[in-house]
Amino acid sequence: MMRKTGILLLLLTLIAACTNYGEKKVFDGTEIYYKDGVTEVEADKLGESLMDSGFTNGELKSVQFLKEGDKYIFKMVVKEQFLEDNSLSHVFKFFPREISEYMDLSIDLHLCDSHFNTLQIHTLQDAHKSIMAKATEIRYTNKVVPHDVEKLKDYLIENGFADDEIKKVVVLDRENMNYIFKLVIDKRRLEHEGTLSLLTLLKGQLSKNVFSGLPVKIHMCDDLMNTLKEI
Repeated sequence: MMRKTGILLLLLTLIAACTNYGEKKVFDGTEIYYKDGVTEVEADKLGESLMDSGFTNGELKSVQFLKEGDKYIFKMVVKEQFLEDNSLSHVFKFFPREISEYMDLSIDLHLCDSHFNTLQIHTLQDAHKSIMAKATEIRYTNKVVPHDVEKLKDYLIENGFADDEIKKVVVLDRENMNYIFKLVIDKRRLEHEGTLSLLTLLKGQLSKNVFSGLPVKIHMCDDLMNTLKEI
């Protein structure tokens, strides 16, 4: 099941009237147009996925699912003011990975105008990957090698950060020789001395025990993984 797609509800809008968008099915208010090699079974599975994830909410909105060669494309009609909103970049970059894993297909995301003309593309190849450390999801960029992610996973489990009960999402990135560890934090704790002390300790431990002494930056983030404060 896909996760954390509810924010997309704020971005979506309707298509303009036309007759060549493909066959149409409606799932909880969301119109799914499918064509160019996409089967009805695949469209149904997509619809179930969007309902299970909270993508749909009963309000009318439009998406299109089609195929180009071996690649599937999920097109979403988006309000144009959100296309250059950097605060949404993590949502868009991760979405192709989520939907591809659920559908067991290679799917790129196209953000479109009201005629399904593509305005912005987010590919599966460039999408953030993820692994689970018990109930903690570790998302990581293409700048990070899987070996580092596995070491981080083991560390988070062994030191109690990741357990079976509390769901968390963290992101691992890298800029040159600096590792970046992002986690969601309550805004009220941004200046809390105890929280800052614990995260400063975590920063040193990650550098020493996971990343072979290389520098680590801790980013305290909002729910969309936008950095609020850096340690």
